[in-house]
Amino acid sequence: MKWTDNWLLIGDDPDLAMRGQLQLAMHADHLATGNSIYCRRIKAATAEQYMVAAATFLAHFTGRDFRKDLPTDSSMGHLLGPVHHDLWSYESVPEQREPCDLRMHALGRVLASSHDTNSLLPALMDGFEGLCAGYRLSEWAQPAGKTAIDKPQLNHLIGSLVQTRAIAPVDIKSVTLCGSRLVGICITYVPLTAVVKVWVKFRTQKNDQHGEEKLFVPNPDPHGVCVVTSLHRSLKRFADLRQVDGRLDEHRTPLSVYHHTPTNTVRLIASNDIDLFMRRLAAQVYYLHPVNDQVAIGKWGSHSLRVGACFILHALGFSSLDIQWILRWRSMAFVTYLWNIALLSLRQNQAFNKALGMPTLH
Repeated sequence: MKWTDNWLLIGDDPDLAMRGQLQLAMHADHLATGNSIYCRRIKAATAEQYMVAAATFLAHFTGRDFRKDLPTDSSMGHLLGPVHHDLWSYESVPEQREPCDLRMHALGRVLASSHDTNSLLPALMDGFEGLCAGYRLSEWAQPAGKTAIDKPQLNHLIGSLVQTRAIAPVDIKSVTLCGSRLVGICITYVPLTAVVKVWVKFRTQKNDQHGEEKLFVPNPDPHGVCVVTSLHRSLKRFADLRQVDGRLDEHRTPLSVYHHTPTNTVRLIASNDIDLFMRRLAAQVYYLHPVNDQVAIGKWGSHSLRVGACFILHALGFSSLDIQWILRWRSMAFVTYLWNIALLSLRQNQAFNKALGMPTLH
């Protein structure tokens, strides 16, 4: 659709202002979701400047400001206004995090495939498979720098026992094809293909629903994201690394451990490990410069997994209630992260194209 299309610039159609405003709204959404400007998103303030320039250009032909419903209005119209409100709302989210998307996930798999299965990158990617489970940082990793096996998560108190807050091997239960029920390391005694269901207990959650169990089943697509597959690999890694460090305890040590080859020690995954790898993926996928784009790269981190899960499910049509239940949110706070990503923008354009072809639509 071009700015100088005859249907927009010619005639006294009473719907002319609405059509012009609709086009501006779609253009603002298009810019802000990274569909142009070398595939980069632009800030809300910049989007507004583009709208002023476009509206000024159109005014030379029509004598009207398409940003407004009526020429006498002092604010943006009912179509363009909400778009800019959403842009500003997204930028105002405190400690804003960009989502980990499936392109970053796919690149992570490629990078991890060239490393020993018990090393850091494969262990990180098994945690990243928790994308569809909405893993929180404390549920699978530790604070920055806290990698000592004997001090998992600083030994937070849970009830009367001193344990880790993160998922431990004993928190994982499974059912096999023959109906056998296995717990923890015992799950690795059967091949992955024999596992039909897995339950994960989340010991300590931000929503205070401590001890909640969630059911996961294998993904029929062998190349798809799969919590069951990642848990099976993590349990196998945990069992292998007990031969290196006998302090690994099925009940007390977090599941996410890896072998640090230079020192021949077993360590826990920490948030800085996640941040460094996540930002490396984002820089490669989005062509960001490690120095010039430091601020942008810094918006990816451990929380990007949880944000990415919200984005993906929302874009694929899951309702807010579905997302709230699947990803274990007590409130609807996740809605602030639902940015209009390119897929949603495409669906929006398709919907408007269909609507414009309906002469009875008012």
